[in-house]
Amino acid sequence: MATTEERVSRLEGGFDHLATRADVANLKVWIIGLLLTVVVSVFLSAANLIVRLAA
Repeated sequence: MATTEERVSRLEGGFDHLATRADVANLKVWIIGLLLTVVVSVFLSAANLIVRLAA
């Protein structure tokens, strides 16, 4: 019969592919940064278009 430590270590070994809370928090930061970059890019593109059409 396996000891408690052996059973726990086998269970923990099977979860290597799952994301941790830190991974999820890091992903949220990246997504917010990406969205901010897209919004700024859209505004700059619109401003560039307005300036070119006005000239």
